[in-house]
Amino acid sequence: MITIQTPSRIHMGLIDLNGSIGRVDGGIGLALEEPNIKIKGKECDEIIIEFDRKLFKKFNCEYIKNIEDRIYNISNKVLKTINEEGIYLKILSLFPSHSGLGSGTQISLAVGKLITEIYGKDLNAYELAKITGRGGTSGIGIGAFEYGGFLIDGGHSFGKGKDKEEFKPSSASKGVKPAPIIFRHDFDWEVVLIIPKGEHIYGKKEVDIFKKYCPVPLNEVEKICHLVLMKMMPAVVEKNLEDFGDVVNKLQYLGFKKIEVNLQSDIVKDLIFELHKEKDNNVYSGLSSFGPTVYTLGDKKLIVEKANEIFDKYGICGDIIITKANNNGYKIQ
Repeated sequence: MITIQTPSRIHMGLIDLNGSIGRVDGGIGLALEEPNIKIKGKECDEIIIEFDRKLFKKFNCEYIKNIEDRIYNISNKVLKTINEEGIYLKILSLFPSHSGLGSGTQISLAVGKLITEIYGKDLNAYELAKITGRGGTSGIGIGAFEYGGFLIDGGHSFGKGKDKEEFKPSSASKGVKPAPIIFRHDFDWEVVLIIPKGEHIYGKKEVDIFKKYCPVPLNEVEKICHLVLMKMMPAVVEKNLEDFGDVVNKLQYLGFKKIEVNLQSDIVKDLIFELHKEKDNNVYSGLSSFGPTVYTLGDKKLIVEKANEIFDKYGICGDIIITKANNNGYKIQ
């Protein structure tokens, strides 16, 4: 029996959804140790998928059934590609879909990589992404799986006859080659994930948002590029949390990230803005992808206190996960 474990990822923003210089997208993100996806498997004559009992306590039956269907379809595509008939898979750990943590890409790549390892086939994450239809907008999920760490991708060529001709999310960008990773570095700070009740944006709703709000203003894209290249990237290399966190905070008010934040629930927006008030206490926060997951850096005790205050204010429950960067990508055992 072979086991694979993948990271989750936070997506800090898309750099360019203006497209005026002939490229679009470009992602900023970070691979995380927790939560993760863990699957074990072995050769089989047919596709058999089982789930660890503990997952039925954590997730409802409808979610488990949706994941089972997704894994079956992924398995079928990969098995056909390598001319094999079946696989036995047992799902040991999962994390929620459409919460800003990149579960779709990690499930797809985990299943694909595990199957190819079991049958002795040498396919990398980019080949598997093409087979399973992932990475049409951001390359961060694929990079997180393959390399881990803090990552920036270079987006896609844009215009008639190019990689992409329209502004679209990954779910509507099938057949687009994954974006290249142009910067990768180990990441040393712990991260607190706060997952409150919020909007889960995906599918047609996500496509419609891209159509409605793109292109974003060029001056905001230029500001993002300036902040990322001249402050965020050096801060990672030099281990300067204050500079890194300052960029994280500022990104919430620029470009497509500003739109993602504005479309979230009042709970999520309130959480981000309350945490921004703690900048002088070295606390920084941002929305991962469309959310509702909020990622935070800095004083862990203060962050947890603030998160619980917001939960109490709205009378809700939420998950708080203290984690660290995964600087290695997927693991095979």
